[in-house]
Amino acid sequence: MKPGERSPSVVYEAFDAASHLSGVVGILGSLEWDNFGYDPGLTRKSLTAPGVTTIIAVERDTGEVVGFAQVFGDGVFQAHLGLLAVGEKWRRRGVGGGLVEEAFARLGATRMDLIASDESLDFYRKFKHREQVGFRIYPDPDKD
Repeated sequence: MKPGERSPSVVYEAFDAASHLSGVVGILGSLEWDNFGYDPGLTRKSLTAPGVTTIIAVERDTGEVVGFAQVFGDGVFQAHLGLLAVGEKWRRRGVGGGLVEEAFARLGATRMDLIASDESLDFYRKFKHREQVGFRIYPDPDKD
């Protein structure tokens, strides 16, 4: 598929835990991402938290969850892409790009920041972008 071209066999929906949670947990497990400790309750809580928009990519005919994006937005112009995951067999078929485009459309954002892993750099470089240095910081457990 060409950059920016969406898979015609996929639709994008707002996250609904009853319909989508097991599919999201399955994708996270298949990718060995332990972001939510493989806990469905914690996953649901994170994907439905205030200020979070979660978009699900669903195969049109079967209803299978094939990808998802978790996005934080200010409702004005800025968004942060927290997670973007696409099932292995659905990669390079326009699903990830469709999720990013859908996030921009649903949030009305004019820019989106994210932290990229080394293996995802080429994917994100396909979008109009500006690379910059970033950090992921953690609380100090030894601090009183």
